[in-house]
Amino acid sequence: MAVGKITSIILAVVVLVAFLAVLPTIITSTTSAATAANSGGFTDVEAIIKLIPLVASVGGIAVAGLIAYQAAKGKFGN
Repeated sequence: MAVGKITSIILAVVVLVAFLAVLPTIITSTTSAATAANSGGFTDVEAIIKLIPLVASVGGIAVAGLIAYQAAKGKFGN
């Protein structure tokens, strides 16, 4: 039982680190896309594109947190 919890916590950390490794690419891509949208006069599209890193951050942290929470409750990694 304890090994399953430790494994799940390690998995949560790996998921979080992998997400943080990809986050700079997401930010760079959305910045260039927002610049292209702004140069085309699509300011509404630019505003929506700038929200993508926020949504991605919340999603990545939520997945890692969910894995850790389920491991702490004993529902994951049995």
